[in-house]
Amino acid sequence: MQKLLMILILSIFALGNEFAIKPHHVDVKLKCTDCHKEANEKDYKALDSNSCLSCHGSKEKLAKRLDFLKGKNPHNSIHDNANLNCYTCHNEHKPSFNMCNTCHNTKTWMKEIK
Repeated sequence: MQKLLMILILSIFALGNEFAIKPHHVDVKLKCTDCHKEANEKDYKALDSNSCLSCHGSKEKLAKRLDFLKGKNPHNSIHDNANLNCYTCHNEHKPSFNMCNTCHNTKTWMKEIK
């Protein structure tokens, strides 16, 4: 019985770390079920941009928030306009990726991507 309890505790701990919620979402008390609609946690599926936009607003709204970056707006770039998938750069359960940085030096005009 003790062994089973230990396995259960370690499984919960491992699951919690693998799918940890980013600090800015923890700050607004976001729970897994705020994004994932499946009844059982083990049935959770990867989300698409529409899930992000249901809280963050339209891609156009996000692009407008960064209008001050002029031609360097990652949410309305000369390459993709406002059509980029959120998950191209932002990831909830793993480190985010600054795609712009693959070709441009963004250190002077872009914050760390959350």
